[in-house]
Amino acid sequence: MSVLRKLAVAVAVLAGVVGVLLVLMIDTSASVKSSASEQIGDADTVNHLLNQIQTSISDRHNQHTIKVSQKQVASLVGFVQRAAPYIRGNVDIASQHSQLQASMALPVFAGHLYINVDMRILPDDKFTIDYIEIGNLYIPGGLAVGLVEHAINMWTDSDIGTQARQQISRVSMQPEEVAVTVEPMDRFLRELNEVRSGLGNDSGDELTELTGYYLRYIAGRELALKKKPQPFHLYLRQIMARAREQSNQDNVLMHNKAAVLALSIFIGHHRIANFVGDVQPDIEHALKPAAPPLLRGRNDLAKHFIISAALKMLSEQDVTFAIGEFKELMDRGMGGSGYSFVDLTADLAGLELARVLGDPETALATQNALASAADEGVYMPTIEGLTEGLSKQEFDRRYEKVDSEAYLNEVARIKARLSQIPLYQQATE
Repeated sequence: MSVLRKLAVAVAVLAGVVGVLLVLMIDTSASVKSSASEQIGDADTVNHLLNQIQTSISDRHNQHTIKVSQKQVASLVGFVQRAAPYIRGNVDIASQHSQLQASMALPVFAGHLYINVDMRILPDDKFTIDYIEIGNLYIPGGLAVGLVEHAINMWTDSDIGTQARQQISRVSMQPEEVAVTVEPMDRFLRELNEVRSGLGNDSGDELTELTGYYLRYIAGRELALKKKPQPFHLYLRQIMARAREQSNQDNVLMHNKAAVLALSIFIGHHRIANFVGDVQPDIEHALKPAAPPLLRGRNDLAKHFIISAALKMLSEQDVTFAIGEFKELMDRGMGGSGYSFVDLTADLAGLELARVLGDPETALATQNALASAADEGVYMPTIEGLTEGLSKQEFDRRYEKVDSEAYLNEVARIKARLSQIPLYQQATE
């Protein structure tokens, strides 16, 4: 048999295997029916989970046990559904096992097909999956974990997949709660940083370089050195004026993105740099303004606005809106600032700004408008009359959930204000 014939046979066999797997994996209906608006109703409980995770990272030389409730997992699943509406998920934690189920819709012509996943996790002195079912395809848990571990190790050219599995030394369960014992994180986090540094690419390097340039530029302005809080629009005006000087029609989108990311790192949160790369001149002392910038007289709105714009440029609009909404729902709990439609307004305004800065048809015009903006009204609507500081109980009393008519009316009210801003009337998605 000739080499070409052998190759053709191999390709045909491979295509047949792939075809059989697809037939086994794809269903005509979704196995999971769930409501994201109901699941994220307990989003305020996630604060405690995040605090536990943060402690395990900061106290990285000691073992930690992280307790996760069914409400917390359900809230996170609900967040995923708000960010990606084509996904549905459920979780059930019992003493003998935990069941995770998900359905993902695949658009096909005028309808949908579905990938349904059912995974069972067992209590053990390690991370143990009993099985994973994808449609009618049954995969033993040990095989599934091994395949994922091997794939991660191969992709990263490291043993980070193996280390991740070994970080979990015990999983115990009781009704509606799972406790995960995690080994000291220090070695794993150091290895993870090395792996991340080795996964760069050329386009990422260009964005990293430009973002670092704009970060150093805005940090060196006299504005950033003043001890008295300055208006946010002065920062935005200066950095967009610089972007206008440095860019042209061919590279305007890259410069706009880098400028927004730099401002979000400088004003929003220095950890946004984790999405971009090494942009800080001194990694031990992140650049930041001498005094907090103010948007509509508030520093928290400046942070909400610019971080949302940055996340939009790094992801999709649904994801960014879901993050902002979930953050507000988390704030309803004890110790939080309460649900704020004012904060949500800043989030949505940031999305709109990112949209017009990231559209080839409006990017240059938006640069010009921002570089000469007289005040924040050019891009941020008024916040008068918007409700904030709602506790979970008060939010539930007024709105019940995030797909209720009352809640959607509040969001529509905010969007109506945004639609009146000329800058955002340039183009529609």
